[in-house]
Amino acid sequence: MAYYFNGDYQKAVDTLYSVAYKKWDSRFYEVQQVALNDMNAVISECRNKKIKLDLSGIDKKLQQNFDCDIRIILTWNYDNCDIDLWVTDPDNEKCFYGNKLTSNGGRISRDFTGGYGPEEFCIHQAAKGEYKIEANYFASHQQKIIQPVTVQAEVYTNFGRPDQKRQVLTLELKESKETFLIGTIKF
Repeated sequence: MAYYFNGDYQKAVDTLYSVAYKKWDSRFYEVQQVALNDMNAVISECRNKKIKLDLSGIDKKLQQNFDCDIRIILTWNYDNCDIDLWVTDPDNEKCFYGNKLTSNGGRISRDFTGGYGPEEFCIHQAAKGEYKIEANYFASHQQKIIQPVTVQAEVYTNFGRPDQKRQVLTLELKESKETFLIGTIKF
């Protein structure tokens, strides 16, 4: 995504596609879906802005924009940490590894119990109201952590659409076995 934010859209698409097709360690199983979502949002934006891309090396079946009202991606800075993304919707239903699909249509990706994440929450048609974003610092499998674990939540509204908005929320976590409020958004 650094290529994208730097305006190098072709390099962003090519890199995200390679992430989607690279064989990953089992700790990162399903990271491909996050990469494909980002890749298709970049492709969609380029089409809307009439920016030419060479997509000849990308399977057309994978060129499908997954737009959604709300998308949240949680990552963290230490390997071998188990941090869980929790998103509570306006009906007070929590979407997390134990409730992967909410009655409003919110869904969460696989629970990454090692590595740096990412964990992703998406809802295509979000109910109006407030969404609470939390990080549950379940455990660290590091022998010794010198600095605090920092989590970053990228919060998108109208993801993959011309009026997409992005906000980045960052928080240092103090102790494992605690839950931390990262922020809230109103939709």
